Amino acid sequence: MEEILIIDDSKQICSLLADHVLPELGYTPTIAHTGRQGLNRLRQRTPDLILLDLQLPDISGLDLLRLIAQEGYDVPVILMTAHGSEAIAVEAFRLGARNYLIKPFSETEAQAAIDQALRERRLKREKEQLTRNLRQRVQELTVLYSIGKSVSSLLDLEELLVRIVEAGVYITRAEEGFLLLRDPHANELYLRAAKNLGEQRAQKMRMPIDDSLAGQVIRTGKPIRLDKAGAGAQLKVITGFLVRAILQVPLMVGNQVIGVLAVDNQQSERTFSDNDQYLLSALADYAAIAIENARLYQQVKQSEARYRDLFDNANDLIFTLDRQFNLRSINKVAPAITGYAQNDLIGRPLREVSFSDAWTYVERLFNDVLRGQTVPPFELQIRRRDEEIAVLEVSARLIHDGDGVEAIHCIARDLTERRRLEEQLIKSEKLSAIGQLVAGVAHEVNNPLTSISGYTQLMLRDANLPSAIREDLQHINTQAERAARIVQNLLMFAREHKPQRMPVDINQVLQSTLTLRAYQLRVDNITVVTDFAPDLPQTVADPHQLQQVFLNLINNAHQAMIERGGKGTLTLRTSVERRVGEGGREETCIRVAVNDTGIGIPPRNLNRIFDPFFTTKPIGQGTGLGLSICFGIIQEHHGRIWAESEVGVGTTMYVELPLDNVYEPPGISSIDSEPASIEEEPLPEESNGGAAILVVDDEEAVSALLARLLTDLGHRPTTVASGEAALAAIARQSFDLILTDIKMPGMTGFELYQHIKEHNPHLAQRIIFITGDTISASTQARLAQTGSPYIAKPFSIERLEALVKACLAPQSADHLPAP
Repeated sequence: MEEILIIDDSKQICSLLADHVLPELGYTPTIAHTGRQGLNRLRQRTPDLILLDLQLPDISGLDLLRLIAQEGYDVPVILMTAHGSEAIAVEAFRLGARNYLIKPFSETEAQAAIDQALRERRLKREKEQLTRNLRQRVQELTVLYSIGKSVSSLLDLEELLVRIVEAGVYITRAEEGFLLLRDPHANELYLRAAKNLGEQRAQKMRMPIDDSLAGQVIRTGKPIRLDKAGAGAQLKVITGFLVRAILQVPLMVGNQVIGVLAVDNQQSERTFSDNDQYLLSALADYAAIAIENARLYQQVKQSEARYRDLFDNANDLIFTLDRQFNLRSINKVAPAITGYAQNDLIGRPLREVSFSDAWTYVERLFNDVLRGQTVPPFELQIRRRDEEIAVLEVSARLIHDGDGVEAIHCIARDLTERRRLEEQLIKSEKLSAIGQLVAGVAHEVNNPLTSISGYTQLMLRDANLPSAIREDLQHINTQAERAARIVQNLLMFAREHKPQRMPVDINQVLQSTLTLRAYQLRVDNITVVTDFAPDLPQTVADPHQLQQVFLNLINNAHQAMIERGGKGTLTLRTSVERRVGEGGREETCIRVAVNDTGIGIPPRNLNRIFDPFFTTKPIGQGTGLGLSICFGIIQEHHGRIWAESEVGVGTTMYVELPLDNVYEPPGISSIDSEPASIEEEPLPEESNGGAAILVVDDEEAVSALLARLLTDLGHRPTTVASGEAALAAIARQSFDLILTDIKMPGMTGFELYQHIKEHNPHLAQRIIFITGDTISASTQARLAQTGSPYIAKPFSIERLEALVKACLAPQSADHLPAP
């Protein structure tokens, strides 16, 4: 009810207005009889309207109007006067009066003036309220917009969620706030951010969707606003979490509710209004979009991080090229494949690290990619920093970045190792084929060598031979032995031959090797310097194989100096050194250094010189096997070989041989060795003298030679050309000893042995195998099973004689060493 203050010294006027007029009109009257009383009442409580008398006992009505205006009261005033004038009315309106009544006035006049003044007052109040509401709404929207803008700009999900909850608490003036998100893997909500919630309650904030207020918001997609007064008791958020008022709104993306934004008052009795719900819902709309954006941004970041991780750490080379084929980006595997640091490659033309002879073809393919064509994977040869070749298989496609700039995205698989393995496989196949060829050649060569060597030895046994002819025959025999050693080296290369082991003087081997090359070195103006360590200890080795190694090293040094223009100095040194061997123990070794002043070896080739078939010589001038064979020989001697070189200065090849090699004298069963000494015992008595010996060999020249040798030794040989013929001969007569070849048409020597063992075990113990074939692992295993001695072609008469004598001795089988 509106209140009207009456300030008039007339009791009649005050009574009329207060008792009759104002109550009937629905107003509450208040009376003051002086101006000071009225001012005090105004100061205590502001009325809705003042009825002011012009003439008061203590102050005039106009002066009171001035005081009211000065103190800033905005109250409509109706001036009451009995002596109205134009001047007084103007002054009253100037001072803020809304109207005036001339006494005496009727009830109707009073009602009209009061209604008009209060209507203006009401309209003004409504306007002010609307203005306040509008201002508040503008302020709220401004705050909401500012919060929404801030929230929407955040891409860090953790910071975003915290900011949303803080904003919700701020705009609703709540005590606490929290944000729950839906667990996609369980029918639950879990706490993601909170404000003023407290750590203890925050740890418990995980609630089921089916039985909670927040779950109801998730299920319905509608806000919930509750308070203690409406519910009759405090509200339970979760067990142990009671509040007096709560407001929860859904976070929605499209039609899907992804979570709940909630605020509450735990201590305050203040309830949440419709406006609070409106503001929190508006914030939730911002928040849901921002959360989704942040999630998408996080996914993009994670995807980019995964791509970057794959890009950087992929085993394959990944790079991008611009339209000029400059490297824009390249991953971390680049240094391992190319030898260049990543920073050295970025911005560099791919052409600069490619081989020019292959670039034209690759450039054409890249241009096809730029034209949008699909190009199948192709090979790209990269020139590594160390000048080696890296072979890549490239898959390329056209891409556009965010700015629409075209680039070529390439994934390149390193085929270098595969190519190397393929080459090694090819070389291995070549070596296998060469090994088989060598084995066949050795078998074929050994048979004529056996005849040449054997007949030569027979002729040399003639004491009446003229000295000139004897010297010629000795040359023939020496060359036959040399040819036999060459065959042995070929067998060793084919990994089919066990090298000899005997004490060797390295200085002497080097000197004899130099003798072989002395003439050629001299005519090519190569100065030879020897610096051999005096009293160099002997080591156990195969002298023929070492001579092959040193001869190869000298030949290579000779060739390097010829390629530099002729002349030069070849220096050979020997010394005793200490080195750390296997197991970290220190050992003594002999070191041989072969130094030349030739063209030198480029660094890119230095580690490949021992590879089979690697050669820098033109086709037809080298096989690339020399140093590979040397490497194998030295490895088998438990030594090592390496090179040090400088282009334009020369090369030094080093060979180290250990001094602690064990010398094991070979038994009579060895294919290369002299027989062990056996105490001579008398041969069995024979009616015609000597022993009956059966010779089995399909080579007529070899069997004839053996017959001749055995006859000269006083025995009675019988020769046959096959195993079947041998069995027939054994059936006709008895023999004291059998010499048989291993490989023969039809029945082999091992099959012959097995047949004899089954029918005549005693005779099987007197079989000697003769072979011109390679002694492969399978052949050696069969020989070990038989326990029989063997001799290799070509052989010396002395070896054959000793072996026959040992086998014919009584109980010789018990005295023969194991093969």
